Amino acid sequence: MMSDKIPSLISQKAPAPAAGSITRLLFMLVFMVACGQMAQTIFVPALPLIAQGLAVNASKLQAVMACYLLAYGLCQFIYGPLSDRVGRKIPLLIGIGIFIVGAFMAAGATSFSQLIFASLLQGMGTASAGALCRSIPRDHYFGDNLVKFNSYISMAVVFLPLVAPFLGSFASAYFGWHAVYWVLFGFGVFVWLLLCFGFKESLPKDKREQQPMLASYRHVLHHRSFRAYLLSLVATFAGIAAFEAIAGVLYGQYLQLSPFMVSCYFVAPIPGYLLGALIAGRKKQPQRSVLQGVALLGTGALFILIPGIFQQVVGWSLLIGSILFFSGAGMLFPTLTSAALEPFPRQAGIAGALLGGLQNFGAGLAALTMSLVPMGGQLSIGLLCALMVVLVIVALHYARDQNDSHHTLLPQNS
Repeated sequence: MMSDKIPSLISQKAPAPAAGSITRLLFMLVFMVACGQMAQTIFVPALPLIAQGLAVNASKLQAVMACYLLAYGLCQFIYGPLSDRVGRKIPLLIGIGIFIVGAFMAAGATSFSQLIFASLLQGMGTASAGALCRSIPRDHYFGDNLVKFNSYISMAVVFLPLVAPFLGSFASAYFGWHAVYWVLFGFGVFVWLLLCFGFKESLPKDKREQQPMLASYRHVLHHRSFRAYLLSLVATFAGIAAFEAIAGVLYGQYLQLSPFMVSCYFVAPIPGYLLGALIAGRKKQPQRSVLQGVALLGTGALFILIPGIFQQVVGWSLLIGSILFFSGAGMLFPTLTSAALEPFPRQAGIAGALLGGLQNFGAGLAALTMSLVPMGGQLSIGLLCALMVVLVIVALHYARDQNDSHHTLLPQNS
């Protein structure tokens, strides 16, 4: 059976951490990551107003998300290794500070080029949270507890991004599109102060990495299963980001929905992701979560693709397809992220940077592709999502190779 051939994804049992410590750490990580999540989605309902205000075609504004994601992905390769050497707190404060500057510049932007540059700065800043939200849990937990904690993160971070498009819709409708970025600026200041006075360093000096950075990267990338799970996560997140980049145009321009209804349709898949992460955190057999997650990804891609083949844009198929795709992603992310990080307690920063950086770099390329290719209704996004599902399947087959001595992260479940 196929499930018998997927590498086991849980290594060893760990003592259950105290509930209070989980709550405090989770609270910090949720708000930290929310900066990046909100910056990625809050401006979507305001796209028509931004296009009008800056005198650009609305379809070109997909480049705003693409540039943000590219910077967000690439800069994680800086924060991850740096945090392995100097600790987690200083890189976080530097990164969120850069994000605040970017939000301030976007709030005052008067041209498309200024908005693009400000989006790049925001991505450069939130990259710190993107890399370290994976590394910090590994500083505290391993085994089953690491999977469970990562599922908590996946569930918790959906709540603030859930309201982000509604905040963007309200702010832009009543105060203009610049207000969207003032909201981000204020939220960034709040998170910076929270981390400055509330976050306790999670990586003691005696556990920090000492070997050269390139040697650490080679050590992590030499692990075959890490490469396979990384490719799976990159492909899954690329599908999500591409859909988010194009959804506002499909719902707003093609289906002529109001900004409020665009927000409703845009956030509708997020509870699906929440449910998928909840199921993944409770399952005792992660291999089954992986199989079910891949099945949901494929079904969702087909719901989006089939009307696109006939050059149609169908609201209900986009809605159902995105919910299914996001649900599958919710099952895959905490399971595969935990499995990928498990072998690297001393290189968690670099491993987290590779996971987050390449995920978001791939997502940025996918979003940029959506902004450059002819849209063809929902055909382009349907084809891309289907291609990403194929890549996930190929990557998981790659991880099954029994000849690789590093491929099994955890003993097989009975």
